Amino acid sequence: MRFKILGAMALALLAGCATPPAPDSAASKVVVMGKLKNIEVSQIRVARENGFLTVKVALNNDSSRNQSMFYRFAWLGNDGFPVADEESWKTLTLYGEQSSVLPAIAPVPQATDFRLEVQSR
Repeated sequence: MRFKILGAMALALLAGCATPPAPDSAASKVVVMGKLKNIEVSQIRVARENGFLTVKVALNNDSSRNQSMFYRFAWLGNDGFPVADEESWKTLTLYGEQSSVLPAIAPVPQATDFRLEVQSR
């Protein structure tokens, strides 16, 4: 009997881990392209200023070593499709145990949502 309860609890935990992120959560806005080692996206703040979508993404380097990452924003409209040209990849170095904030402003006022694409070396 004890094993059945433990097995049911283990299955419930595994099922909980497989659930997709909430639509408005930070995890739903970040797309990892390849690897992202030792860098954590902790918070995302979104606001509309002067008619343009603005975003601030808080990043943490969990390692004691310097980490380089590449990122770009995709600006999306109400329908979920891009409303601006594709951005070029930008690079950011996070020093050991450093926290940083990535600020971004949508290039067009039609942007209502975004996707942050990231990868590291």
